[in-house]
Amino acid sequence: MLAKFINMPFFVGSALTDSRFHDRVHTSKDERNFSAMALAHPFLYSAPRHDYKRLLNLASTRDPEANAQLRIALHNLGYDFGESILNFPPNQCNFDLLPEESLTRVELPFVREEDILVLTTRAPLSDGLHMDSKKIEPSNTNIERALFFQLWRYFKVCSRSYVALTDEAASFLPVGKKNRAEMTFYQQGCRYMHLQALQGQRSPRSPLGERTAAFLLRIEEIWPGGPGLVCAFGLNAISTLAWCSLLRYRCPWMLENRGLTMVELYPTEAPERASTYEWTRTWGMTPVFTTDGELPPRPEETGLQLLF
Repeated sequence: MLAKFINMPFFVGSALTDSRFHDRVHTSKDERNFSAMALAHPFLYSAPRHDYKRLLNLASTRDPEANAQLRIALHNLGYDFGESILNFPPNQCNFDLLPEESLTRVELPFVREEDILVLTTRAPLSDGLHMDSKKIEPSNTNIERALFFQLWRYFKVCSRSYVALTDEAASFLPVGKKNRAEMTFYQQGCRYMHLQALQGQRSPRSPLGERTAAFLLRIEEIWPGGPGLVCAFGLNAISTLAWCSLLRYRCPWMLENRGLTMVELYPTEAPERASTYEWTRTWGMTPVFTTDGELPPRPEETGLQLLF
């Protein structure tokens, strides 16, 4: 019977004074700490403040349900649940990326080489350069910038309304879909507004109806000897949730891909009063491309100077 209570947050009654009970609790904790099972640590941005003069609420994170869906999918692949990492910005609002020498240093001593960080929010690579109404505040820490270095191998620009692939990533686009090299999105919903190939002309407005894009990035090491990265996101909260639900229920095999995978989503209408997220699993999904491996570092990367 004692085994049922080992993971409870507190204990009552005479069990608190039973040394045998404490021995069993400590043994179980040690076994968890030195478990051979790799851990998936959520890497969480803060929810929007709405009023940028307000202080952050540490209990409010972006895309928590999407992250939960993805971590369940990863658990099915052998990753246990790890520690939440709050990648929150400072109290003073700022959408610009600071120079490397001004970044806040953060250490993650509990993260091991075999672990992964799980990000289910569009990283604000370019939000400070665009006048979008919906933006995300960067934390401007060394850990976040290390993730950005990985993302910049695949994305020249990544804001709420505009995503541009690097030339290297765009070279994997198949014939007939070269115009996904540059994508503009509506901010009410997130369907395509325009598409454009490298050196090509911009498409007419709303070229593919309600269709939108979603991305999956899988990296073995964020920095040498560091954890891996699984990053899955769409261009708004609903598309991100649907994409992570699809990765859990319909296409978990995509999580084995390395490098960047891009898909297109076909939204279905949400119930008027939904009681579950089951409807997100009915979204249509078409693969666009995968790089079939990680792209090499860019010459301008200086990530090793940021880290441990």
